[in-house]
Amino acid sequence: RALSQGVSRLRETQTKLATGKEITSASSNPGRTANAMALRQDMRRADQRLRSLNDASGWLQTADSTLTASLTSLAKVKEVAVRAANTGGLGDPAARQALAAEIRSSRSELLALANTTYGERSIFNGTASGAAYDANGVYLGNSASIIRDVAPSTSIAVNLTGPQIFGTAGGPVGDVFEVLDRLATAVENGDASAIATEHTNVDTLTRTVSAATVEIGTRAARLEEAKVRAEDNQMLLTQQLSEVEDVDIVEALIKAKAQESSYQATLQVAAKILPPSLLDYLR
Repeated sequence: RALSQGVSRLRETQTKLATGKEITSASSNPGRTANAMALRQDMRRADQRLRSLNDASGWLQTADSTLTASLTSLAKVKEVAVRAANTGGLGDPAARQALAAEIRSSRSELLALANTTYGERSIFNGTASGAAYDANGVYLGNSASIIRDVAPSTSIAVNLTGPQIFGTAGGPVGDVFEVLDRLATAVENGDASAIATEHTNVDTLTRTVSAATVEIGTRAARLEEAKVRAEDNQMLLTQQLSEVEDVDIVEALIKAKAQESSYQATLQVAAKILPPSLLDYLR
């Protein structure tokens, strides 16, 4: 029996050395096995949370770059409006047409930006499917928020909707697409009063887009902090799992050598006390 137990212990230690794992079977160490299973479940949750954070981060980065580009387009529109009002070009139909064309080009740029996607989803249409705006600049989305879990019991909305960024169609000012339509028409007609009014409306909408940019940046900063904490937690769980599962190679080598020596000694003792066999007599 002692010989059999010695062989079993040596084999188990050799298996640990071969696999690098302290747990060779669930029955060999039930306590460690339970701890390892709990840690692996925590790691799966941590991995899922980190994927959610990475997705949210990508979404917000896309929104931030899109809003920055939108502000650049609006700045170009304001420059055109100033040129139209101050250079005396209102009396030249060809000049008015050229300036109006610049405004409409910026409008097209803004419409394309408003339909920016992340992956295959439009980022400014709430939870609706498809594009946020149609070719005429009509909003097709809804007002719903897209929520991502970023920490235990903590979530964050990663989106803003088109009206929150580009203004509300039909409102006192209108959205950016209505305003630019009116501004281009005013420039074409040489209507200085209407140009001044719509220039003011462009300023108002620029402040709206700027506020949205700040809001997206604030959320991105919160998200980055949560991401750092999640990565630290993931590393901690990995370390804890290693401490539970991984074998101490030096300790296992020493144990294997001691068990091998014990086994050899047991063999020698057994050889001396076992009765002679027929083969021994024949020799």
